[in-house]
Amino acid sequence: MRGTHIRHRRGAVPALIVTVLAAVATVVTVGALRSGGDGTAAPAAPAEPVRRPWQVTLHVEAAAGYVVTTGVSDGARQTLTVQNLRLGGSEGTYGGEVTAFPPGTLDETQFRTGEDIRDLSYLTTFTFVGHAAGDTKPWRGPAVGRRDPSGAWIVVYADTERADGGISRSDLLRLAAAVTLGPPRDLRLPIHFGPTLPADLRLTYVRWPDQRIDRRAAALGFSSADREPSGAAVYPGLPPELDVAVLAGARDAAWRKTRTTLTGATRVAGLPAWYSPGARLTVEAERCVVTVESARPRADLEALIESLTIGDCADPESWIPPLG
Repeated sequence: MRGTHIRHRRGAVPALIVTVLAAVATVVTVGALRSGGDGTAAPAAPAEPVRRPWQVTLHVEAAAGYVVTTGVSDGARQTLTVQNLRLGGSEGTYGGEVTAFPPGTLDETQFRTGEDIRDLSYLTTFTFVGHAAGDTKPWRGPAVGRRDPSGAWIVVYADTERADGGISRSDLLRLAAAVTLGPPRDLRLPIHFGPTLPADLRLTYVRWPDQRIDRRAAALGFSSADREPSGAAVYPGLPPELDVAVLAGARDAAWRKTRTTLTGATRVAGLPAWYSPGARLTVEAERCVVTVESARPRADLEALIESLTIGDCADPESWIPPLG
C-alpha cells in the first residue's frame, strides 16, 4: 500500500491495546455422516466456506452482465450491491442487492409461499425488519430466495429508493441465478491496522466501495464479538451498536468544504486533526481523511490512529485488507 505510515510515538498508545488474533468464522456442516450398508460413510453436504471478518464468499458471475459496486461483511451476514451492465451505458444502472444469511439466521418461512422456479423461490412481497440500519418501518418488496447446499440462504432484491420503478421479475431471477458462494475474498480498504487492537473489541463490520461508481467512504466497525448484524435491507450508513467506527475518504472537494466547518483543531501522530468530545476524531493524512467515531475517551481514539497505516483513498488499486 502506498501512502502515509503512521509510526507510534513513545508513550502515546494506552494500555488497552493488546495483541489479538483475527477472528475466523465457524464452518457449519449441514447434515451428518451416516454409515452405509457397505460400511462406508455417506458424504455430508458442503459447508459454507470459512471467511474472516474482512472477507466475503458471495460471488456474482461477471458473464451474467453484473459488476459488484459495494461489498459488506456484517458479522455473520454478507451483502453485495451490483450494477446491471446491460442497461445504462458503460457503468450500467443499479442492479440490486444480494445477501447471504448463514443457516438459522433468516426467517425462511416467507419463501414457503413463493413461486417455485427451478431451485429459486420468487416472492412479490418479502419483508425485512427495516430499510436501512436503525429504521423501525419494515421494508417490503419483491425478492428471490435460494437455499445454498451449505444451508445458507441467498436473497436477491432491490433497494426501492435506488431502483426507479423497481427491478423486473426477470432481472431479479437472472441476478439470483448468477450468485454463488465460493472461496473467500478480501474486502480491501485504504487503511490497515497492525497486529494490535483494543482488547475488548473485535472487527465485526467492513464496507468496501468500488470508487469508480460508489464514491462513499470505506468503513469498518469494532464491537463486542456477539453483536448481531443489521436486519435492514440496505446499508447506506453504519449499522447500529458499533462501539468504534472508522471511515476513510478522499481529500476531495467535499472534504475541503467540510474542513472549514470543523472545530477542536489539534494534531495526532504529527498530522492535522480535529476532535469533537464524545463523538469523533478526524485526521487529515497525505492522501486520505480518516474519521474515528466513538464515545470512548480521546486517548483511545488517538491510539487507534497511531496504530494505522493510511494509504491513498483515491487509488483503490493500492488498497489492502484492513487486518492480517
